[in-house]
Amino acid sequence: MKKIEEFLRRLSFNIKRDKELELNRRGFIASSLSLMGVLFVSSTPLIALSKNRVKEAHESEVFIVKEKDIDVGQSVSFYYPDENDSAILVRISEKEYRAYNSKCTHLMCPVYWEKDTGKLTCPCHNGFFNVEDGSVLAGPPPRALPSIKLKFKNKKIYAVGITHAQH
Repeated sequence: MKKIEEFLRRLSFNIKRDKELELNRRGFIASSLSLMGVLFVSSTPLIALSKNRVKEAHESEVFIVKEKDIDVGQSVSFYYPDENDSAILVRISEKEYRAYNSKCTHLMCPVYWEKDTGKLTCPCHNGFFNVEDGSVLAGPPPRALPSIKLKFKNKKIYAVGITHAQH
């Protein structure tokens, strides 16, 4: 029993109390910087992969509808760039079409085309968007709807990219 007490006493007196605080600060800073470096280096491949995925998704070509299947003043719902992103195509005249992401920029409620008013409407909080450019006409949305680029080929309409609105 006496040997154990001596051993514990030597251990406790072996610590240099005047340097303890300094070592802890240095150790903490060194550990923190090391951890940040490891996290940064380990996340770099994930960032690169996510940028490639977004780029591939926006460069994809997705069929929406045949031109003859949508009349002037009508709209068609579709998904772009993938099945989680709802979108809307509106034929505003014989030769003009507009397509937008159909999630309101306020709280992501669905946006609908109202032929009678000529506006894209978010019924959740009375948000209204201009069908010509997706800009906010009224309500709480903070920015315009993201616009979807269209491509016309063989009398068919395709979504080929997204243009995000500037703040």
